[in-house]
Amino acid sequence: MTIEIKAASGYADLERWVETRNEVAPDDPDDPAMMALVRASELGHVNLLALDDGEVVGTGLLAADPNSLESSHPYVEVMVPARYRGRGVGTALLRELSDKARGLSKEGLHLEARADDTYSLAYLERRGFVEFGRLPKLVLELADHEVPEPATTDGFEITWLADRHDLVASAHAVAAQTYPELEGSIAKQAVTLHEWQVYELGDPRLAFELTALAVVAGEVIGYATLLRFDGGSLGEHRMTTVLPAWRRRGVGTALTQAQVAAAKQASVETLQVWARSDAHQLLFEKLGFRAKTASIDFRGPLQ
Repeated sequence: MTIEIKAASGYADLERWVETRNEVAPDDPDDPAMMALVRASELGHVNLLALDDGEVVGTGLLAADPNSLESSHPYVEVMVPARYRGRGVGTALLRELSDKARGLSKEGLHLEARADDTYSLAYLERRGFVEFGRLPKLVLELADHEVPEPATTDGFEITWLADRHDLVASAHAVAAQTYPELEGSIAKQAVTLHEWQVYELGDPRLAFELTALAVVAGEVIGYATLLRFDGGSLGEHRMTTVLPAWRRRGVGTALTQAQVAAAKQASVETLQVWARSDAHQLLFEKLGFRAKTASIDFRGPLQ
């Protein structure tokens, strides 16, 4: 196998990049339109294609979100379909990404791997990468799930972003206050209204009719966004966040229960969520979600 590494250029290349990348991570898919939007917003963002005689055999990514720009270990991604593994594809991509990071005076790299992907875990450990965190993935199958009675709303109402576009700025105000509490790139994705709209609302798979808002006196106090993919059969709770003053008052539970009920009515078959904290995981487990796997964060040296 003779491997050629090239930067994705143009929308057709992005479509090929997404198709190959999603083959490796079908439970966390990208979208070419969203990737084009991210590239336009992050001028240093890089998408790489690994080619063998013109066939895409792997993909790479170097992020240029605010967190990666500031970090000594920017986020990168290497995806190689199982049928091409063991032929040097991942190594070639990782070296190219390391060269680009080295040119930015970075010290190392931040990657992710699935807890059940023993091949990738062993590969990273052999190259000096060390785990520093993980996100559990929880799943709820809706076919046999009995939707409970709506949670009590104490002093707030639940509405939908599709019906209240006028509350976008108010929802951003919640994000601006709460996202800095989170780790990783999300912590810096609500610095401005524009950045938050790109990262939180810009994804073409965002279901506005299933994105719930908790509202008090015309102002948002919390919200929960939801993506749909796999033809709409799979839904992903992307973000649930509540203002500190309204926590422990059932807001997160009410938002999530409303989403679960609406998703089942909209013929969504499976819901999933990547739990960002112990409290986040506990919220979804109380509603019937069960842990299935986890995404493990690694840091390691340039290659």
